Amino acid sequence: MSHFQIEAEGTTVRLCLHGEVTIEQARALQTALVAELRPGHTLAVDAAGATRLDAAALQVLVAAARAAKRALLAASSPAWEAAFRRYAIADPYTANRS
Repeated sequence: MSHFQIEAEGTTVRLCLHGEVTIEQARALQTALVAELRPGHTLAVDAAGATRLDAAALQVLVAAARAAKRALLAASSPAWEAAFRRYAIADPYTANRS
C-alpha cells in the first residue's frame, strides 16, 4: 500500500496521506508533488489516514505548501497535529482551512 496518493484536477492537487509517512517515503512524495504542483495551483491535503509523520515528511509538506498558490488541510488527524507540535513548526495548511 502506498503511503500517499496524489490526484490532480484542474488547478487543484489533492494529496491523501495513509499510515506512516516518514523519511522512507519523503523522496517519492517530493518527486510526485513536484511533478503535479504548478504555479497557481492549490494543494489540498487529506491527512485523516496518517498515523505518523516525521521531520522529513514535514519538510516536504511545508515546501509544497510554500510552492502552492494556496495550501489547505481538507482533513486532519492526531498524527498530523502531533507532528507539527513535536517539531515546533507552524502548520501552513490550517491557516487556510475552510
